Amino acid sequence: MNRRSLYRAGLLLLLLTIITAGCWDNKDLERRALVLGAAVDLAAAGGSLVVTEPWKITLEMPILRRMVTRGEGGGGGGEGQDENTMPTWRLTLTGTTFAEAINKAATRSERTLFFGHQKILLMGEELARRGDLRSVLDWWARNRESYLAIDVLLAEGSAGDIMEARPKFARSVSLFLHEQMQQVIKTSRFVKHSLAEVLAALDAGQDILLAGVKMVPRQELEVSGAGVIREGRLAGWLTPEETQAALWITGETKGCDILVVPVPELQQTLSVEFGKLQAEVKPLMEEDKLSFTIKIKVEGKIAEKMGNPKLFAAADLHQVENRAARLMEERIRQVLGKLQQQYQADVLGFGRKVEKVRPRQWEAMKGQWRQIYSSLPVTVQVKVSIRRTGMVS
Repeated sequence: MNRRSLYRAGLLLLLLTIITAGCWDNKDLERRALVLGAAVDLAAAGGSLVVTEPWKITLEMPILRRMVTRGEGGGGGGEGQDENTMPTWRLTLTGTTFAEAINKAATRSERTLFFGHQKILLMGEELARRGDLRSVLDWWARNRESYLAIDVLLAEGSAGDIMEARPKFARSVSLFLHEQMQQVIKTSRFVKHSLAEVLAALDAGQDILLAGVKMVPRQELEVSGAGVIREGRLAGWLTPEETQAALWITGETKGCDILVVPVPELQQTLSVEFGKLQAEVKPLMEEDKLSFTIKIKVEGKIAEKMGNPKLFAAADLHQVENRAARLMEERIRQVLGKLQQQYQADVLGFGRKVEKVRPRQWEAMKGQWRQIYSSLPVTVQVKVSIRRTGMVS
């Protein structure tokens, strides 16, 4: 290759390097404010939805230089910092729409908001009761930066107040809630739903459960229980124990639930840890009368025994299994009664099961489904098998 060819090849390589380096619309990190979480509320408690600026949104963004200097573990402060100082900035905005409120950030921040790293979306209790959640979520559904896998939660009270919490180890409230939602693999005392799942349910007119968040002493947070969303609004709450029972029915239990089983006959209280749970929910139609059967099979182990120290006999183990099954049946009937009579919310998907197996009958009853569902007879059967009793010395 002669010198002229080498020159042309070198020039071409240089041009390609210039053209392909970076994106044409790339913005430096220093010019962006990375939104980790958003908390949305009504602008005024008890206010009307027809006021000039009904919506309030609180955005949490990291102050990156503080993130870097903050001590390991997040709870302890870095050099020269108070451990109670969170390395984040919370920006509260109001507007007639969320798009307008977020646009006002240009008057308060020299950086452009970026939602591509958002982890959580938290909705306040009063907003969830009074506002149509599909409309509330519309901006996130349309925004090209939105990450549809973000976690959606409900605050017990004001969502903005939750952002004032001080988690001990996490470096921000948003990161704490995001990490806490991953604990669903260890417990079913709350539910986990992404923005995509919530939007799909609302678009289909389906009821759904959303994880609840509340403030506990010392400005810390607890994720437990669930909000019952019926027709796009919050109808009420399930306790953590009721949430567990609801997830037993749907078979969505991912965690190793602990069931405390008192057995007075043995003078013992045992902790039964679930290893495997199978749920079967079937609609039955007899003489045009609809009913449901729920059959649940659980395999577990004895995680703890308190009280009488004597070792188990085969008959004792059978007694524990029966008592655990009865306890589960009672809790399932309790949550069914609350969902059917009090809330008339089909968050367990009974209607979808009727539509799937009996589409013709469903067409005739779907217009009155809430009334039918509220008085629907349900038979519950639970079988518990304890496979391991654990090691004892």
